Amino acid sequence: MNLADIALVIAFALVLAGLTLVLLRRSLIFFLLGVELLFSAAMVIALVGGAVWQRVDGQILALFLMAMSGAALAPTLALLLRVRKAFGGSSVDTLRHLRGGRDG
Repeated sequence: MNLADIALVIAFALVLAGLTLVLLRRSLIFFLLGVELLFSAAMVIALVGGAVWQRVDGQILALFLMAMSGAALAPTLALLLRVRKAFGGSSVDTLRHLRGGRDG
């Protein structure tokens, strides 16, 4: 098993953990953490692809993903803090009444 195979196994584990956190979505913080893990898995795959084919494109894509992840994280955390202050929690269940009166 070479280094690229190990990195792809790590990326697969990151995708599984990220999808699990996104699909469970009991807490908005865990949902955000799941999305960040998916971004990290994409970065690992981009870096491995660039290393295997000896191209710099993977590193450029990883830098772009880092910038996109940071740009998405800042307003999301601000919104999370605002929701926590307004509704007293970061659980998805506390926000269900925002649907406009529909139950479920």
